[in-house]
Amino acid sequence: MSDYNSSAVPDFLTAVKNGAAEAIEAFSRAFGLQLQSLEAVKSGGLVVSAIEKGFRTSGLLMIPITTGKGCGILIPKSTGLVPEWCDHPDATGKSKLTTLSQEWGMTLLPEDFFPDDFQAGIVSDLVEAVVQGNIGESPGFVEIEVKTETAAEKILMLWPMNEPMKAYDVPSASTLNIPPPPIPGLNTSGQSTEIGDGFGPFETPSFYETDGSKQLTIDDLPGFTRSLLKVKLPVAAVLAESRRPIKVILELGVGSVIQFDKSCDSLLDLQIGNLTVGKGEAVKIGDKFGLRVHSILLPEERFRQVEVRHEGEYKNRRKTPAIIGKAPIRSMDLQHAQTK
Repeated sequence: MSDYNSSAVPDFLTAVKNGAAEAIEAFSRAFGLQLQSLEAVKSGGLVVSAIEKGFRTSGLLMIPITTGKGCGILIPKSTGLVPEWCDHPDATGKSKLTTLSQEWGMTLLPEDFFPDDFQAGIVSDLVEAVVQGNIGESPGFVEIEVKTETAAEKILMLWPMNEPMKAYDVPSASTLNIPPPPIPGLNTSGQSTEIGDGFGPFETPSFYETDGSKQLTIDDLPGFTRSLLKVKLPVAAVLAESRRPIKVILELGVGSVIQFDKSCDSLLDLQIGNLTVGKGEAVKIGDKFGLRVHSILLPEERFRQVEVRHEGEYKNRRKTPAIIGKAPIRSMDLQHAQTK
């Protein structure tokens, strides 16, 4: 494995050349803007003070992270490549940005630095954000030129960032932390509301009190809630399943064919912890396999019929004595009633 510094520049150039077509497709899916080409035009050792003025402005910062170290991908808003909705993305927009960071990380980074985490967000100053992310020793860079139908713009890749998450701590940074779902009965102003008939107002927890100046993030969740986010669950993409007798399974050998009910072009099931939560299609990301989610399945609703009882019905109902052998065992309540 190459060192994660300027010595890896040749590997990055090869990765950009080989992954350009897939990176263009990923960009089009995320932003709806078709790029004509994507190619590296400059590369070498990075000198932060020498970064062009065009990158010292607000823009989209994507950071694929490999074992704690990040590669910053800088796209200034002045290029016109970043849609306005990226400033305040909704849940769908956040998903698009994170997916783009993931796909570009997998296609434009060398295989030795295959990322295991992905971040993306709008920052007020791209260079300041990168510096905040703690640029490592002997950093490298690749300047990429992307062409649209009307212009040619520049994107910058640089590495390593030793503390990539700190890049989003700069003022006015808009990270992709998804705010928690609202509690029923609470409005966005943080005031209590009444729900249902005969129910009193809810007290607003301090966590949900906001004047709109701060965007709630995962870090604002209570400690006991954040600990749940660290629980790891198995994730699987399943095309089809089938049950067979043990006898048939023992007879399986090389060349055996197992037939399933689903066709080979059907959507795959996304299973988390053996529970199907969505459906998607298989995609190729570099030389890896991925799943593009098409739909998320709502959890199955379970209803239990409520038995309505009238006042005094429980006390007056007839009780069936338990039988042990041939001797009936009656409850103390029933014997007391009979005595009366």
